[in-house]
Amino acid sequence: MNHDTKKAGSTLYYIDLDSQFPVESTIPKSALHTDTINSDISVAHQMAEYPGSNGAMWRTNDSMYFFGGGFDTAIDTVSFYNVSSGVWKEVEVSGGKFNFGNRSTAQTASVPELGLGFIFGGSGPYMEGMIRFNSSDPNNLTWTNETLNQGSHGVNVPNLNAGTLLYIPASTDGMLISFGGGNVTEGMSPDSGWPYPADWNTVYVYDIASHTWWMQETSGSNLRLDLDSFCAVAAVSPDRSAFHISVYGGWSLTDQRAYEDVRILSIPSFQWINATELSNKTNTEQQVNKTIGRTSIGECQLFHGTQMIVLGGDVHAGAYSLTDGACSNAFEPVRVLDLSTYEWQKSLNTTASYEVPSIIYNKIGGGPTGGATVTVPAAGFADATLASLIQKRVPGFEIKTSSQSTTSQTTASQASAEKSHGNNPGAIAGGVVGGVAGLAVVIALVWYAMLRRKKRLQPEESQKSTYSEHAAGPSELSAEARAELASKSDMHAEMPGSNKPVAELA
Repeated sequence: MNHDTKKAGSTLYYIDLDSQFPVESTIPKSALHTDTINSDISVAHQMAEYPGSNGAMWRTNDSMYFFGGGFDTAIDTVSFYNVSSGVWKEVEVSGGKFNFGNRSTAQTASVPELGLGFIFGGSGPYMEGMIRFNSSDPNNLTWTNETLNQGSHGVNVPNLNAGTLLYIPASTDGMLISFGGGNVTEGMSPDSGWPYPADWNTVYVYDIASHTWWMQETSGSNLRLDLDSFCAVAAVSPDRSAFHISVYGGWSLTDQRAYEDVRILSIPSFQWINATELSNKTNTEQQVNKTIGRTSIGECQLFHGTQMIVLGGDVHAGAYSLTDGACSNAFEPVRVLDLSTYEWQKSLNTTASYEVPSIIYNKIGGGPTGGATVTVPAAGFADATLASLIQKRVPGFEIKTSSQSTTSQTTASQASAEKSHGNNPGAIAGGVVGGVAGLAVVIALVWYAMLRRKKRLQPEESQKSTYSEHAAGPSELSAEARAELASKSDMHAEMPGSNKPVAELA
């Protein structure tokens, strides 16, 4: 770490969670492991090398599928990585040529137990709709592009650019929750030049089994309602009666600055709860400067069902970047927030278990183990079908509180997570199932994503940045690239490729 930077390259970094590693301090070289992505692995290689080429990293029990690359011509291939063997290869997917365009700010989710992956929206150009990727049969990969009445049902869902898509184990196969970001479908604000902020008083719910979307009203107050580029994870109450989505950080589309807000969406009450003041009591970044904010956060992961691991992010004082995408002794790239207390941690607690914190049960009733008494949204459910399905739980779903890693995007049976994998690249990336992710693989590419997604603000530049630059990444833009940006008002314009500095995790 130690403030080092290097030219962007195709290297996969990973950390073994079976071993302790520092949190909010320098990560030693001995804790980091690498794997090379060769150029013949075209999708993953493109995602690692070039700006505006990120997409999805879909997880299964022991493998990863990489979708993206920013290709001008549509292709029907993705990159495959087996985390146990370390083998890479390109694989074809039947159903159509859906992999093209800039999906770096798209919403993505994985459901390893079902072998499903999802990607929706992005910076463009791309096909409208949500891609539903099915790897349940690794020898017969398929995908479909769902649009309203052409694969999916219910309401029309907008492109919430740099919002979130989270899996919760409700209904028969699970549900996806979508909110936040910029509402690209609504258009660009003439005042700011940015997309209109999504309405956080509304979330979108997708039932995986029935392919149906609902628009659900939420309640709650005293929240900032205009953020994108945040991260989120979903914890489950011990009695499985409720889900609590924790959201951290983000970029204000109105103020054009970063924040460190922490808010909670409790489901099924669909009630927002503001935990910013509580988390700030132990937030060392806020103790340095109350204008500090994190945005373009690579990803958050849920560990042991109770600790949110924050990976990467561009640290700002208001609108101005303090890190420029590089590592810093003052603002380290790995942080941990305990979701039972909303206290920031100095180490990763490998024995912690989740309890519903009082800031939640004081609003929804019940206690540390669950038992919420507020189980219906203040405005009521969108319809009776949603009300019924959201009370169901995925069969076989378990909540385990030791020897497991869970992600913000998946939850299911977790038996394989208890295996020890030593220093194999699969130690984090593949020794996990359902609710799990390879933190190894995510941490490997998150640094590139962090640099690509946020503009690097220079002292002489205006406090206000353009949307195109915001989505491009915090790394230095060449004079030619800046000139091209200045000449393009279309937010969907593609960013030219260039060799940009990335933070070195060593």
